[in-house]
Amino acid sequence: MRKIIIAGSAFFYKEALNIKNELENNNYIVIDYPKKINDSNEIEYKEAYETFYENLSKTDDLLLLNLDKKGIEGYIGYESFAELSNLVVKKIQVDKNHKIYIYKMPSKEVGCYDEIVHFLELGYIELYK
Repeated sequence: MRKIIIAGSAFFYKEALNIKNELENNNYIVIDYPKKINDSNEIEYKEAYETFYENLSKTDDLLLLNLDKKGIEGYIGYESFAELSNLVVKKIQVDKNHKIYIYKMPSKEVGCYDEIVHFLELGYIELYK
C-alpha cells in the first residue's frame, strides 16, 4: 500500500477527514492530513508544522486539497504551495515515482497559478480523479 499525505489549509479539516477515509478505502495509508489547530498557540502550530514536513520526507504521494476559499476557486495558500513544491523537488532529485495531485484546478486568482500550470505541463503534478 502507498503512503499519502493530504496537504491544504487546516480550514478544511472536516473535508480532509472525508478524503482521508476515501483514500483509506482505496488502499492508501494516510500518514498526515490537515487538522484543526489553534493558530494562537505557537507551540501547537510549530509542532504541527514540523511534524508535517517530517512526514513529507516519508510519503510516497501527496494530495493538495485545494478547495474554494475566500471566494477563490481552488485556493492554494503559500504554505500549501511550499509543501507541494517540497515534494516536487524531492520527485525531481530523489524519487521519480512520487505521485503529486491537486484536488482541482485553481483559478487564475491564485498567486501560484502559473507555477501550477507549469507543474501540470511538465508532468510533475496531476489533477486528482
